[in-house]
Amino acid sequence: MEIILGKSIGFCFGVKRAYDLSLKIAKQSNKFCFCLGPLVHNESVIEKLQKLGIKTISSLDDIKGNQSGDILIIPAHGAKPETFSKAKAKGLEIIDATCPLVKKVQEAAREFQNNGYNVIIIGDKNHTEVESIQGAIDDKGIVIENMKDIQLLNKKSLKNLPLGVVSQTTQSLENVDKILKELRKISKKIKFSNTLCPFVADRQKEVKKISQKVDLILIIGSSSSANTKRLADIAKGSKKPVYYIENENQLKKEWFCNIKKLGIFSGTSTPDWEIKKIINKIKNYEKK
Repeated sequence: MEIILGKSIGFCFGVKRAYDLSLKIAKQSNKFCFCLGPLVHNESVIEKLQKLGIKTISSLDDIKGNQSGDILIIPAHGAKPETFSKAKAKGLEIIDATCPLVKKVQEAAREFQNNGYNVIIIGDKNHTEVESIQGAIDDKGIVIENMKDIQLLNKKSLKNLPLGVVSQTTQSLENVDKILKELRKISKKIKFSNTLCPFVADRQKEVKKISQKVDLILIIGSSSSANTKRLADIAKGSKKPVYYIENENQLKKEWFCNIKKLGIFSGTSTPDWEIKKIINKIKNYEKK
């Protein structure tokens, strides 16, 4: 069986940066370390960091006792500005691991707002990144997740108003294009800042292309990862068998019977160590 690996498999640069920063802090500091929410959307990564002493918390209120000098890590998806000010007030040392591309979305949204545009954010409503973008503009943006949300818009109130459009970095280009097309029917005063992550876009294109050439597709990543879910959705468009797994324990030998070409891809927060375990187990199936 031929195994075709995605060229950009494993961590993207933003995730790698956040992970490396956290590793450095865990190894060099003897202070209490907290991460506000998961550093990235992958349970294996979170578990590894936790073993090194980095505790994942859901709120600053989870930090009890004397906080002065303790360390707070801002995850790759970012956080609202108020989070930074509250952390400073608690005396926490802040390590900002926000992906630079997420920072750019925040800046683009803020610039649109400062120039009199009504900000539209194309993204998943409950995603941390979208919440951080909203925080940059005082929660005054309109979040559109899909075509259904377009139908729910008060189109009369937006008619011919200046609209500044940004997107969550991990959105699919197809979804963004569809929503933009509908928004242009509402107002002719639209400016779009392309804030899609080029690394995510490359993975999506590669999955779409290679899935046509293989007999089976394996997507590796957490079920909580938005960009990995999109890869799986794109792969399913090929009408080939697609399996979406997080680790080698979820593999089944019978999947690979009579398969000549296997395509393997991963989300941007999937660690190399999980990918290697999965590939090794598949190769062991072949030996047996």
